[in-house]
Amino acid sequence: MPVHHTSTKAADGEVATFTQLLGRCQRQVFMYALGLLHNAADAEEVLQETNIVLWRKFSEFELDTDFVRWANQVAYFEVLKFRRRRQKDQLYFSDAFIEEVAAEVMEMSDTLEAQRDRLAACLKKLSERDRTLIHLRYDEGSSVKRVAEQLGRSADSVYKSLNRVRRMLVSCVQRERLAEERG
Repeated sequence: MPVHHTSTKAADGEVATFTQLLGRCQRQVFMYALGLLHNAADAEEVLQETNIVLWRKFSEFELDTDFVRWANQVAYFEVLKFRRRRQKDQLYFSDAFIEEVAAEVMEMSDTLEAQRDRLAACLKKLSERDRTLIHLRYDEGSSVKRVAEQLGRSADSVYKSLNRVRRMLVSCVQRERLAEERG
């Protein structure tokens, strides 16, 4: 006979019955999923999804039938869903493509490192006041409003100063790059 949600007392009994049945079959359902997936982490994920479905559909379960068989049937469908999700998530690329991307990433890494070095040199050329402004805004991650409060200035004034300093840094970095290319 199917389990029905009727009263709080019945619901409490349903929870206890479900918990007891589920507790007895966890290892078996896990081993079943593991046999289908051949990966313990994947089997554990499927087991958790299966448990959720079992609880949601417990009112459809007939108490005089085999809970383990029912749980394994639910696990089977969860394994199928899991495999479909994984197939969508996994993209396979050729070795040549991976090599090309790796080479570009390395090149970008070198370029970014050079940019970082130029920026560090330009930051050293700033006045103490401008360096403090940049430090408060970017190193500490404070908002413009918070920086303004810390410095006792208006947010508009800080915003304008930050824009001025950023323009100076961009120009400086460009000059440094050109000097490196010439030298």
